[in-house]
Amino acid sequence: MLDKEVLNNKNALVNKHLCNFIESKFLREYHNQKGEVISQNEYAKLCGITSSTISKLKLPEGYNIPMSTIYNVLRHEQYSLEQFFKEFENAKGINIPD
Repeated sequence: MLDKEVLNNKNALVNKHLCNFIESKFLREYHNQKGEVISQNEYAKLCGITSSTISKLKLPEGYNIPMSTIYNVLRHEQYSLEQFFKEFENAKGINIPD
């Protein structure tokens, strides 16, 4: 059985990879639904999250990202959860912490 510290480290690594993947896919340049470039604050508003949440997503170490944040970004980007996680799995594999 895994001890709590090992499990926490594995979870942190998964969160880091999720945040980095979201950042590389959607947060390099912000766009509205018309494809126009917008500010981080405007993008955050369209996603229904705060600008500080986007800043945390962009940290190299990531953060403990809630599923609702992932969903809100994907909803704005008109990206399905299935498509996102399939691409994530293809990029990172299925056993990230190992």
